Amino acid sequence: MNRVSAILLLFISLGSYAGDIGFGTVEGVKVYDFSSDDSIRVYLNSASTHVNADCVAGAMVVGKISKASHEEAVVDRMLSMLLAANMSGKKVRLHSETASCEIDFVAIQQSYY
Repeated sequence: MNRVSAILLLFISLGSYAGDIGFGTVEGVKVYDFSSDDSIRVYLNSASTHVNADCVAGAMVVGKISKASHEEAVVDRMLSMLLAANMSGKKVRLHSETASCEIDFVAIQQSYY
């Protein structure tokens, strides 16, 4: 019985560790360079799915790329992908490694998988 409990606890904890921020089209990208905020904010449209409710501001889903949390090359790649998706109207999937609104994974894809 202890083995089953341990496995169940592992699956529950893994599910709460990471999660989607949202899946939809990019409404906008804002780059902040304030002394108190050095980040990039990504806004997905209101029709987005697979949304983390904690990442909703108004009618949009908002993900954040904190420059201090990622290497500069990674930030550049994510920003390039997000701008390409915005310009082409393609959908993106934003995912967080820590079940927060911090973007750790960006994918351009037309369906969710």
